[in-house]
Amino acid sequence: MKLRSLDYVIVLLAIVFFSGIINQSYAIQMEAGVSPVINTADASFTGDRIITLKYPANSTMSQILDGNKTTISFSLNSSDSGNGVSEILDKINNELLSQKQSLVKFENATLDYKATLNGGPTTGTVSYQVKLHPIITNLVTGSNGSTTSILDVDWRSIALEEPLIVNTEEYGQIDINHPISGLEKLAPEVANKIQNTTLAPAFEAPIMDFAEFGTSMNNWHFLFDATGAQAGAASFGFSVTEGGSKIVSIYSLGESSFREGTHTAKETSASGDIDGVTVTANTLTAPPSGQMQIGGFSQVQQTGGKEYLSVSSVAPQGVATSSGSFPIQVFLIFGAMMAGVAVLVLVKARK
Repeated sequence: MKLRSLDYVIVLLAIVFFSGIINQSYAIQMEAGVSPVINTADASFTGDRIITLKYPANSTMSQILDGNKTTISFSLNSSDSGNGVSEILDKINNELLSQKQSLVKFENATLDYKATLNGGPTTGTVSYQVKLHPIITNLVTGSNGSTTSILDVDWRSIALEEPLIVNTEEYGQIDINHPISGLEKLAPEVANKIQNTTLAPAFEAPIMDFAEFGTSMNNWHFLFDATGAQAGAASFGFSVTEGGSKIVSIYSLGESSFREGTHTAKETSASGDIDGVTVTANTLTAPPSGQMQIGGFSQVQQTGGKEYLSVSSVAPQGVATSSGSFPIQVFLIFGAMMAGVAVLVLVKARK
């Protein structure tokens, strides 16, 4: 049976819709709405990790994990000086200053953490999701006249290897950056057996690693919206064009192509002996998915070996915009590819 053109559109829209739902759950994400006029960005960084343990039936690990379905989750705010979120922001700011010579500041953040254990007779899956939602200030490093700002965007690729300890009322202290800490709360006996074995590195790789977003902004997919109609900046809590230009530049990372490059899930595998049987740990980290919406017309520039964005409230004459049929085609294709990636991630996680 042949599908009508309308049917194709419906199918593609369904792909985009469901890929958005799935991709939100399984992706290393960075999203930001940037307003040069108020020198502020509202951003979110989401790290994930899926670790699958495989063990023989009736083994000690099977006896501990079979039927164990446990979740821990909590939300914290940096306004509480005793929960450790402010210290995490200090570590990020120190890292930006020492490693990137950036004066940008992460402030006023919320932190959401979730770790889930789903144990069966021969397989146990541990999944993690950590979301940091900060306000970022001091982005503007200079200007080229009254209508153009120079933005520092090096903050998009923060990567922290050290422990990030928070204090929670329900679970006590947790290192949100390393999977072993969450496992200690979900299944302390399993965590104890894994430590000091060849399986331990699978639970020690940091979750808050967004280095892939450091790829040159020239390799991000770029759309210029002359009307602001396609920008979803309101979802960031403020308008990226507040007090200034009504035009928006949109950068997206995650669409694999010859120009933008290929972004794939990262997988590792390890095995070790626990109580006389072989246990394997397969680790899956989803590919990156990023978007930056910036108030004004943005262009990438290099200065002193660093990359900046030059943002003007007025677009150059004759510049191509994202109006017409082009954006919907791009978004549909992008959604279809992300749906494929999401399905792959889900399949891999269940193997």
